[in-house]
Amino acid sequence: MHTRVLTVRRAATGLACAAAMVSLAACNNGDTGAAGSAGGSTPSKSTEASPAAKPNGVEKLSAKEIYDSGHKANAAAGSFREQMTRGGTKTDMLLSATECVGTVKMSQGTFQVIRKGDDVWAKPDSAIVKEFNSELGANTLSADKWLHGTPSNPLMKGFASWCHQEQFTAPDTLDAGNKVTKGKVTTVGGQQAVPVVMTAKGDSVTWYVATTGKPYYFKQASSRKDMQNLVYSDFGKPVGAQAPSGPVEEAPKK
Repeated sequence: MHTRVLTVRRAATGLACAAAMVSLAACNNGDTGAAGSAGGSTPSKSTEASPAAKPNGVEKLSAKEIYDSGHKANAAAGSFREQMTRGGTKTDMLLSATECVGTVKMSQGTFQVIRKGDDVWAKPDSAIVKEFNSELGANTLSADKWLHGTPSNPLMKGFASWCHQEQFTAPDTLDAGNKVTKGKVTTVGGQQAVPVVMTAKGDSVTWYVATTGKPYYFKQASSRKDMQNLVYSDFGKPVGAQAPSGPVEEAPKK
């Protein structure tokens, strides 16, 4: 029989593994996408170039350079909104290098997560609470309270793993060995963009980088339902993470 420490960690690991929404690029270079905003508001039009936005010339670069430039531009924005879909999972997240506010909806249930510096709060719904309590063998968690802890806590680390804040601290780049192609400039959601495409074993993933204004990487489209699709918007919008109101309890450490 597992000890309570191992069971908490196993449950937390399961949550983190569910968070690892891996794209074709991730299979090759370790890039993980993902992730949820509070409230589920509609995307702003900040992903679209204004009428006065000038061409940035990114489409003249190589496919690798376009990919790298897009990720670098996103990191330089300091914050953005990330929406992800993969199979039955949807996330909506406002992110920066130090903050995170979002909602994650999975087949196992839904939870809200807030991160501000080293403080992490999470509020799982009754379905997730039931699953964790079953793993723990006790009614340890409650669906009507926020959990609080730090990323060093195995349970909170699992929740915080959906924030993917490494996108700001270590923006992804393509290895020279990755085989990608550059497509022709097209229009996606009102935004002119150049696509960068990677194919492997009949499957593909496409990254779209804006060709006007800042060269933001604002969309990823995958060919299979079990691969993630991503939309980025609200570049530079403050996250404004704050401690939640309502009952809060410390996350179990063991």
